[in-house]
Amino acid sequence: MGRGLAEGVQMISPGDFLNYETVLALLVGSFVGLLAYFALSRLIGPVRRSKKKSAAERQFRNVYSIMDEARRQSMIRYYMEKYECGREDAMRRAVEERQRDASRW
Repeated sequence: MGRGLAEGVQMISPGDFLNYETVLALLVGSFVGLLAYFALSRLIGPVRRSKKKSAAERQFRNVYSIMDEARRQSMIRYYMEKYECGREDAMRRAVEERQRDASRW
């Protein structure tokens, strides 16, 4: 009963589809893929690194880390309007004012 299924089935060995040309093509393809990956990572890498935050922004985020992002942005806009200055200067002034308030007590 069980032999009827096994009669028409043939086993495939790796030697049936892995010949010299196939192995060479796989190696060349892998090499080209890795080369492309490293080339693209070199091109894209500096773009990501250039988006570092300024010292004023890092300090501002550290001092006001307990606030949510919307509140921090609102505070930056407030200081920009109050002192009629740019974003970096507004963050620096907010940190300085916070430090003055902390040292008063």
